[in-house]
Amino acid sequence: MEIGIQGVEGSFHNEAASSYFADRPIEIRPFHDFRSLAKSINAKQMDYGVMAIENTIAGTILPNYALINEYDLKITGEIYTRIEMNLIAHKGKKAADLDQIYSHPMALLQCADFLANYPKIKLTEYDDTADSVRFIRDEGMKNAGAIASKKAAEIFDMDILDSNIETNKKNYTRFLIMTSRMNGHDQIPQKASLRVITKHDPGALAEVLLIFKLHGINLTKIQSMPILGKPYQYAFNIDVVWADYDNYKDALQALNNKAELVKVHGEYLKGNIPSV
Repeated sequence: MEIGIQGVEGSFHNEAASSYFADRPIEIRPFHDFRSLAKSINAKQMDYGVMAIENTIAGTILPNYALINEYDLKITGEIYTRIEMNLIAHKGKKAADLDQIYSHPMALLQCADFLANYPKIKLTEYDDTADSVRFIRDEGMKNAGAIASKKAAEIFDMDILDSNIETNKKNYTRFLIMTSRMNGHDQIPQKASLRVITKHDPGALAEVLLIFKLHGINLTKIQSMPILGKPYQYAFNIDVVWADYDNYKDALQALNNKAELVKVHGEYLKGNIPSV
């Protein structure tokens, strides 16, 4: 089974894919950017794609919501992954031996407290955490390190000098499991991701939210997004969960009667947030 990810093998997308599909053999197909990944999913060039949508520190990845809508992708699942940063270098090296550390700018920021212990080490931004490990290996940079996942160290046969060096240990990323648009469910869904455009009237959003309340539907996320070509008008990306699927279906019917547009991006089993 072929799984598309953003980033190279060993990235956190790779870890999320391996965890979600742990019961099945998979082949990872890397993409340099999210748009290329979305295009390939839409063209049915792989079985599934894995796309990050939000992080507990960095927040929502807004462009990915736009890609999901633009390419009419279907969300079939989700997984929450603990983001554990590790200092990685050539075998036999110690942190004190390093004169430069490469990684994605967000990873460098998330490890600021640890890096403050080594003020003489130059910090260099790189496009991808896992690829920064490959870079220092392939370039033979013996006194350089990289910050990435444990899987990256394993794939590129490098040593982990220090593990879990991120400042905030409650650092999670939510990844969506995507396919091209299709119908049907393998199991009764527990969660849905919706795109809702309300009427441009006073209280329109409040009326939409009241529908969920009256049907016992819990909102786990609501995110406004500008509508292209309509300045200062917004769509709302809404995640909901329920105890009774029939209640959700009734709420969806009421929502269709009230809102200007309702698009179901996916109905799926909700993921479990791992414990620290």
